[in-house]
Amino acid sequence: MTVITTDFRAGLAIAPLRTLPAPQYYAVRLTAGVLAGSTILFCLWAMPALAETAPNAAYLHLPHTQPNAPQTSTTPEEVTGSRIITPTPAPATSRTPHPGFWDGNRLLPPLTSRPEAYGQPQALELKPLPTALMHQGPWGVFNANTGAAAGFGTVGYYAVSRWAEDWSSLRDKRNRLDAMDALKYIPFNTKGDIYLTLSGNFRQHNFYDQRAGFGATKKDPAYRNNFRWNLGGDLHLGEHVRFYGELMSGQAAGVNYYGYAGGRWRSKLDAQQAFVEVRGKVLGATVGGMAGRMTFLDAPPYVTAGSVYPSLPYSWNGLRGYAFWKNFRIDGFYLTLTNNAPVTPFHDQVGWNSRLFGAYTSYAVPSFKFMGRNSQIFVDTFYLGMLLSSSSLPTMAGGSIAGSTHRDTPGMRIWGNAGPLEFSIGGMWQGGEFRAAKDGPTRPVSAYAIDATLSWRFAKWPGHPAIGIQVDDVSGGNMNKSQTSTWGSFLSPFVPSAYYLDMSTYLGQSNLIDVGPIATITPTSNTTLLLKVPAVWRNNREDAVYANGTAFYAYRPHGTYTATIPQASFTWRATRHITLGIDGEYIFASRSMIHAGASSGAFVQSNIELTF
Repeated sequence: MTVITTDFRAGLAIAPLRTLPAPQYYAVRLTAGVLAGSTILFCLWAMPALAETAPNAAYLHLPHTQPNAPQTSTTPEEVTGSRIITPTPAPATSRTPHPGFWDGNRLLPPLTSRPEAYGQPQALELKPLPTALMHQGPWGVFNANTGAAAGFGTVGYYAVSRWAEDWSSLRDKRNRLDAMDALKYIPFNTKGDIYLTLSGNFRQHNFYDQRAGFGATKKDPAYRNNFRWNLGGDLHLGEHVRFYGELMSGQAAGVNYYGYAGGRWRSKLDAQQAFVEVRGKVLGATVGGMAGRMTFLDAPPYVTAGSVYPSLPYSWNGLRGYAFWKNFRIDGFYLTLTNNAPVTPFHDQVGWNSRLFGAYTSYAVPSFKFMGRNSQIFVDTFYLGMLLSSSSLPTMAGGSIAGSTHRDTPGMRIWGNAGPLEFSIGGMWQGGEFRAAKDGPTRPVSAYAIDATLSWRFAKWPGHPAIGIQVDDVSGGNMNKSQTSTWGSFLSPFVPSAYYLDMSTYLGQSNLIDVGPIATITPTSNTTLLLKVPAVWRNNREDAVYANGTAFYAYRPHGTYTATIPQASFTWRATRHITLGIDGEYIFASRSMIHAGASSGAFVQSNIELTF
């Protein structure tokens, strides 16, 4: 990776190395056939199914109730997967909402299930919702926080990884809410355990950048837009085996645009995911294994997340195994990053240049009450190993040292809520080595990262705001030391969600300290507002300012203070299928950065997402 100039958000450069192996090639063909054939099956099946749908009966699953009858409520201890075990009486509702296109109450899923909100402060959803509104797997207490604790990304009405959704509750037709549910459960046998789930999404982002990347791009202003669409098929062959395949295409354009290098902004139709999963019960645990191409989100949101941009999220190839007990889970994986660079359709490759491997464990502390509120805390420990054949270090003169790197990253995270206090505190140490290209010197690595958010939920205030503080301390290196000395810059190559630190993604999680207030508010039942104002410094003045974990600016300011970045993100979930949003920030560059050639500027992004 070279020093960042105009294409600073291109990310990790991956060269074509190897074509798709034969098993995955045939898996892709099988999935494409499933998707095509299912269209014909839907035409034959949909009409009688729709005739039997009773949307008002879907308010609760097991037992079914009329909308104006007494409802049931549960605590986290009473929920296992999507099945209510011990319902208890709750007050009857005085007003019966009716289904409609602009559903603002009962028929809308929670805003926290918006996939792109994955990196926002992870407030727990402690009030269980009906299975008709939440499609989580059988993960028990790990379904807290709309499923993020289970390690598959958020899983609400829809999920970041669409294969993580469980639509088996639609075997009971009374759980169907609208016409699109006919695509979610297409049975092929009388028992109903062989079925197909279809999913799809169209997403468009529009960007306005004023002096993007602190002015490094020399595009002022830049108007960019990108869109993607994807279509997925989830074929369940009984209780223990399933095949998932997903086709995706992305494009990007604009006026005076920049940063579209690489295959993740512009990619013709290809297999984004294609894997087989086997699941069963072993030693009292739900155990599963996955093999093929897949998304991977079993890491804290400040490490990696559902990649808001570019057009295509990260896609991985390899093996993954997991096991869930009542209060403990473990996940092991060995993955290689997909190479999206080939421009010919269906030619994406297993990219051996970048690898991620390790294990993640999570222990759910027994639920408790504090200050009258249900509380749940998780203690996570993990090891992340990374191999990058294309990596570089900055030099004081503004250049770079090309090479490769191996990083070992053990870490721990404690997160959840104790009454109204919602928090996430995590620490990581990073070892390994950097090898300069062309048989250059090897440097050992010793780095760290500490990431924390702490908020107080004012549940009785209008908008139920959570107001708190975010602090991150990520170590930097020293460009003045010899090329055989220990390098101290923490590497986070797989960019975290834009909603965690910086919505513009002008700043990455390397060599920085940030602190600032943060607030999340829900003005109405189908809108949410995120506000934050981080002030950012360099951890070490002898290291560069990073745009992401593998790219850095040529600026070499004298001071450590970098910028203050007030930000706001507003989301409106108009219906369960339509989500609109607008995000914005202004980057107030420090005087030291400006003297080094940088600029202040604004960033605005609008979003539209159509999902089924």
